[in-house]
Amino acid sequence: MPRPLLALAAAVLFAVVAAGASTAAAQPAPTAQPKPQAVVGSQVGEVVVQWDSVEDGNYFRIGWISKADYDAAVAAGREWMAAFSSVSVANSGQASHVVAHLIPGASYWFIVGASDHRYGEPQWSPWSDLVRLPGGPAACAGDREALAALYDAAGGPDWRNSVNWLSDTAPIDEWFGVSTDSDGCVLVLYLDSNDLSGSIPPELARLSRLRSLHLGNNDLTGPIPPELAGLGDLRVLALVNNDLSGEIPGELGGMARLSVLDLDGNDLTGPIPIELTGSAELRVVSLNRNMLSGPIPPEFGAMTNLTNLELWQNELTGTVPVELGNLVNLRTLDVDENELTGTIPAELGNLTGLRYLWLRQNQFTGGIPRELNNLSNLVVLGLDGNRLTGEIPAAFGSFARLESLYLYDNDLTGEIPAELGNLSDLERLYLYGNRLTGAIPAELGNLTSLERLYLDRNRLTGEIPTSLGNLASLERLILDQNMLTGTIPTEFGNLAELTYLSVNRNQLSGPIPPELGNLTDLEQLRLDNNQFSGSIPPSLDKLIKLEQLHLDNNQLSGSIPTYLNDLPDLAVLYLSSNQFTGCIPAALLDVADNDLDELGLQTCP
Repeated sequence: MPRPLLALAAAVLFAVVAAGASTAAAQPAPTAQPKPQAVVGSQVGEVVVQWDSVEDGNYFRIGWISKADYDAAVAAGREWMAAFSSVSVANSGQASHVVAHLIPGASYWFIVGASDHRYGEPQWSPWSDLVRLPGGPAACAGDREALAALYDAAGGPDWRNSVNWLSDTAPIDEWFGVSTDSDGCVLVLYLDSNDLSGSIPPELARLSRLRSLHLGNNDLTGPIPPELAGLGDLRVLALVNNDLSGEIPGELGGMARLSVLDLDGNDLTGPIPIELTGSAELRVVSLNRNMLSGPIPPEFGAMTNLTNLELWQNELTGTVPVELGNLVNLRTLDVDENELTGTIPAELGNLTGLRYLWLRQNQFTGGIPRELNNLSNLVVLGLDGNRLTGEIPAAFGSFARLESLYLYDNDLTGEIPAELGNLSDLERLYLYGNRLTGAIPAELGNLTSLERLYLDRNRLTGEIPTSLGNLASLERLILDQNMLTGTIPTEFGNLAELTYLSVNRNQLSGPIPPELGNLTDLEQLRLDNNQFSGSIPPSLDKLIKLEQLHLDNNQLSGSIPTYLNDLPDLAVLYLSSNQFTGCIPAALLDVADNDLDELGLQTCP
């Protein structure tokens, strides 16, 4: 056995039992074990670990590591203990344990410890001699039968592509979607978007060396077989976008090598199994778009390898566990569209590597924690559709990488922080549907990357800053249902990318700026329910992409321009409650949705 393993054996102790070490430290240590014996078992991937029975320990812990994992970690300068696996069993006088689902052809060391507490500090034995499991083609003799079971259970004759499946002459690595290793054992099964229907057969668990199983975007039904947990070398389980039902098998939490669990877009019910939180190698957990219920297990907080925790669009209840603040490697946290309550944990501010934080469409209350200001790597922050109160933190202006800020449909008060004008990468700013007051900060005109600015349905006052005319990338500007006064800045004519401009239901006045005719990509123009006066500018004839024109409930006068007839896409035209004179151009009566009959004017001959 390599010297580093001997030198670091004591460190394993901390790695596997840290959770209970403080409890067990005061207990007397059980008898230390001599070196265990490890022999190949009767089934593929099994090793029988044998030791001397002891009476003064309530639990045994059996641990193992493969030589390949150990060598790879040392060569890369990584901590080898991350590849160490173990299991705890109650001491009932036994002197052996079968470790299953190991990799055929691989070599392993084993270690045994005894303790008084399941998570207590064991007295460890020395490491066993290296034992090599039989490999070669015999290790995957059942692979062909397992694939045939999938073909029969999942509607193989109707698959989009089933080239060579069930062939008596073609090796299975020539079957569509199947990749094998040098022994002919299946390593990857990739049948995404292949018109599979029916069920997932439990026989797939016979694919002893399978590393990636991709059956997404099909029409599979029925439960997820718990037997899949027997795929001891599986790294990726992707069953996304099917019609799978039932509960998530807790047995999947025992898959020691599983890195990606993607069950997104099914009809799964029941709680999130706590057992999943025991899978130390998991990096990605995606359970979105199901019907899962119950709380988010706080035990997720111990899964420090997680980079993505995605649970959106379920029926989860309870609070966001503060323990999630321990997930130091997390890049995406998404719990959108559930029924979660309580406040946003301040501990989420510890996730300094977080790039995407989605907490939208729940029932969160209270203020926005100031600790979120620590999330300097955020690209998207979504807190909309909750019941949040208080002010928008001015410190949000320090998010140097932020591209989208969604705070709409809450009960936020106070003014819009001028510091938001520092967000040079911001593309979307959605603050609508709150109770924000004060003026629109002129500093928002610095957001030259901004594509969408939604400030509607607040209590904003004052004039529209002329600086908004600097937003050269802006496509949508929505300012309606506030208490804004003054005129529309002529600088809006510089917004060449604008497709939607809405300032309706304010207290704006003055003429319609002829510069709006420069907005040749404009599709909707909503100026209704204000106090605009004067005539409709002739320059609007250049708005050849215009689909909706809302000018009703103002103080406009003069005649209705005939050029409106020539706008080819115009489908909505509202002009009522103004002071127009003359007659209505006859062609405008063909606009699909109009209020011309309310003008009290004759049709032009």
